[in-house]
Amino acid sequence: MRYVTVVMHPVDEVFHPVSKQLEKATDITREAIHAVEQLENGTVVMLTEVGGNLDHYRSIMADAPGVYGFTVSGDESGYCYVHIEPTPPIKHLIERQQTGEFVVEFPVEITEDGGHRVTMVGREEDFANAPSTPPAGVEMELVAMGPYHPEVERVFSGLTNRQQEVLETAIRLGYYETPREATHSDIAGQVGVEPSTVGKHLRNVESCVFSEYVL
Repeated sequence: MRYVTVVMHPVDEVFHPVSKQLEKATDITREAIHAVEQLENGTVVMLTEVGGNLDHYRSIMADAPGVYGFTVSGDESGYCYVHIEPTPPIKHLIERQQTGEFVVEFPVEITEDGGHRVTMVGREEDFANAPSTPPAGVEMELVAMGPYHPEVERVFSGLTNRQQEVLETAIRLGYYETPREATHSDIAGQVGVEPSTVGKHLRNVESCVFSEYVL
């Protein structure tokens, strides 16, 4: 099996009308989509992860077009079960999965610029024969591909978006090379946090990995 990870960016339209309102809300952070299910009438239910001012989030969702119902759990961070009318990009993901060619791996991460980071798993020949044209209104950026190792994916899926960013930057700058080619300060300058915060993130990352593989 192989995996392909892409980031889908809306161009002529947003992924859902409510997305534009949420993007403008600086006190709300959209983290990820954990599940998507299409109902018999063609509408979609989703389980999403959100953070920040959830009261503001509730008020936006209550007035948003195309939202038929929702429930939010949590205070400063939590999950939202939402029933919506799907847009073409969401329909595209559902249709591709229903063909049986690929499996969409959840969660789907929401990037800082509003993109959707999607990993699809399938056979190499299916990826080779897949159409390269993205759905209408969407730009698609290939960010990673290769053999699929679920045990590795499981370990790193437990990291937060910021932890993944710090780890990727540390590897790129040579922090784990021998001799070490970068310091916490070097990494901090790239990701915009304090060196002490970099150290905390890397310790948490290493703890996550070691707890999985070291008895």
